[in-house]
Amino acid sequence: MRRYQVTEVLKEFSNKSVFYFPNPGNAGDSLISVATMQLFKRLNITFKPVGLDAKVEGQVVILGGGGNFIPLYTAIRTALERFSGKAKRIILLPHTIRGNEDVIAFLPSNAILMCRDAESYQHVLNINPKCEVMLTHDMAFHLDTEELYANIPDPDHYQQNYTEKLQLNNLTPRDLAQKPESYFFRRDTESTGRHPTTDLDLSAAFTFGVWPRKAELASWCFLEAIRTSQSVATDRLHVAIASALLGKPCRLHDNSYGKNRVVFQHSLRSWSSVSFLN
Repeated sequence: MRRYQVTEVLKEFSNKSVFYFPNPGNAGDSLISVATMQLFKRLNITFKPVGLDAKVEGQVVILGGGGNFIPLYTAIRTALERFSGKAKRIILLPHTIRGNEDVIAFLPSNAILMCRDAESYQHVLNINPKCEVMLTHDMAFHLDTEELYANIPDPDHYQQNYTEKLQLNNLTPRDLAQKPESYFFRRDTESTGRHPTTDLDLSAAFTFGVWPRKAELASWCFLEAIRTSQSVATDRLHVAIASALLGKPCRLHDNSYGKNRVVFQHSLRSWSSVSFLN
């Protein structure tokens, strides 16, 4: 099982143009999108953000990373169905992959599927051994937090959005700063139901979008809540990844289907600030 760096694969497209389909979703997906666009910039890759209606004939299409290629969600599945056989090449950035056997089985041989955990990697190989599958790390690890903070176009606008979203959840920035531990547990279908108390579902609260500007705003608010907290408990994978990048103490719990556990084992266990609780 060879482990790859995303940059090893994407540097092939330096000084070239690609289509980029951001994985839609919450603020965690915004963090992924910002990190991806930063990496494109570092590699001098020109990208055009596109949707599912894009005309991709003859184009290299890069699909955003995340946790969308599982039975709970449909965006990445739909993108692969629509773009396969039309695009010159399709690259799926690091994903958790479950189910979707029918789509995986018929992917063209020049498609690349990057997996962010060993179970996803083996799942793809078991279905389509001819597929080019790679084991690597979540795109959010490529985030340059200093670059994000340095390039805020309108600090007052960012702060206003951040404060307003906290107020909708009966919180203030001061509340987070004073708590010994902030609880950022999810409230959606991926929740295990074991954590009825939460201060804020961080990823849901700052869902502004994954496209440029919107993704930057969402990521800044997401990071700011973690940065100002003393420590964090969560079952949101990207809260844990952001905590690692910021050096913030974080206790990570699993989600409903084990995603957090396998990504922690593959990518986060070497980060001393993050611990995993069964």
